[in-house]
Amino acid sequence: MPAFLRILAVSLAAAVFGTALVAIPAFADTTSTAPVTIAPPTDRQVNVAIDALRDVLDAMVDRSVMTLAQRDAVVDAVRTADWDGYSIERLGDILGVLVRRDVISARQRDAILDGVRHSRANIFRLAVVLDTLTPAVLSRAQHDAIVDALHRADWDGFSIERLGDILGGLVDRNVITARQRAAILDGMRR
Repeated sequence: MPAFLRILAVSLAAAVFGTALVAIPAFADTTSTAPVTIAPPTDRQVNVAIDALRDVLDAMVDRSVMTLAQRDAVVDAVRTADWDGYSIERLGDILGVLVRRDVISARQRDAILDGVRHSRANIFRLAVVLDTLTPAVLSRAQHDAIVDALHRADWDGFSIERLGDILGGLVDRNVITARQRAAILDGMRR
């Protein structure tokens, strides 16, 4: 048998064997009586989510939409529930308990949820802005450095001013230029 045919035969045999191994789990009995457990959020996830939520609540306190006692009650309830920042529906459920107990009003609950949704929209908008500016205005290394700086600073998407401050730090360290910072912030404000 020529060498080429031997290599082909071995490749085909490996492909057939590999396909058989992959197909076996598809026919296996996957019903399990073991309960499914979901890992609780890490302390860091909870802290970042609480800090982000606190920004929304502080803005509501500043506008006299909420009292300091209400803000603290919301933070305590969310922290007790280990809200990780991912499910707005779960946050709504946690806040719903506070509404039923007359700690906050339904209108305040809706304002909090709108603020959290707004922060998510800002985060997605920043991702689009960075992707649009890369590679025409930003290099891939600069893009990655910006994302890394935002993660390190735990930017939560609420404050465009804070985003500007973080980007200003990158300008000070000569990672990006002031013109690139302005282009990013212009994209965020559109």
